[in-house]
Amino acid sequence: MPTPARNVFVDNDGRALVSRLQAGPAGRGYSVRTPLNAWPRRRPLPPPPKLIEHVNTVVEAIGGFRRLVRPGDRITIKPNFNSGDPPPNSTDVPFLVALIALLKDHGAGHVVVGESARHPPTSSRFEMRRTGVFEACRSVGAEVVVFGDDHWTPVRTRGDRFGWVEIARPLLDCDRLVFLCCLKTHWLTKFSISLKLIVGGVRPRHRAALHFGGGLGERVAELASTVTPDLVLVDGRTAFTRGGPCYGFVRRANVILASGDRIAADIEGIRELQRFPECSVTGDAWSYAQIAEAARLGLGVASADEYRLVRAAADAGAGPPSSGVIPYAAGD
Repeated sequence: MPTPARNVFVDNDGRALVSRLQAGPAGRGYSVRTPLNAWPRRRPLPPPPKLIEHVNTVVEAIGGFRRLVRPGDRITIKPNFNSGDPPPNSTDVPFLVALIALLKDHGAGHVVVGESARHPPTSSRFEMRRTGVFEACRSVGAEVVVFGDDHWTPVRTRGDRFGWVEIARPLLDCDRLVFLCCLKTHWLTKFSISLKLIVGGVRPRHRAALHFGGGLGERVAELASTVTPDLVLVDGRTAFTRGGPCYGFVRRANVILASGDRIAADIEGIRELQRFPECSVTGDAWSYAQIAEAARLGLGVASADEYRLVRAAADAGAGPPSSGVIPYAAGD
């Protein structure tokens, strides 16, 4: 089992930091994502300057990219391309490109974007090609790796439900690991933010075992114990507030979170979802199995006293909700 990375995003008292940036007004209504309207997706455009500014600002609020990146670092980004459908089903490609550009601006050497989608027979390459991620990353000098038959390394877990699993090698063979997460409720695991993001980095034959034997939330946390990201970014500009991770109620939350601690990021992500009345995650965030087991395994903070929420300023501000519902391709 790899030695956990030290969280570099802490305050002077050693508390983990989580920053929250309101990227625009929250939507007043929600839309319903269904199989009939989830498929279409526009080709990604270059990130607008405001998006790059927002990503930089939310990271600057916890200490900045200078705490993360050393000259020449090999950095792996793990996004969420469980499918090729639009956000929040999957990562917003312009956001990913903005992140890559900022990492390179701060001295990163080689940047790898690695992912695999769903269970076979779904083709990860097909789903990722739908998003336009290959050409988008190529335009900023990043390499895209589709986790396949030759990218796996056995890693011991901290729990005994799995004991060991095979993890995608690029998640281990890097100087810094960055998780780029969506903000979602999940019909099986209650929510899917940063702790569950590791599932796409687990070899499919081990991934399938996640859903058998009970204790799904605890199993997610055990899988999460195999790697430790150095930076977690949660793109909650659009979010599933009920249903998920593929279909359900989609809300324009317009929030972005950043942290070096997955538990703190997920706690604040849950609280963002709970701002909306239709949210299906209604309990105390600390009571959910993913969180409780992750804290027991020592994957991050174990109480609210161990982290601090920082408000990152943005020109867009919070303001009153905007009118109308969001279209199926919002966030592209």
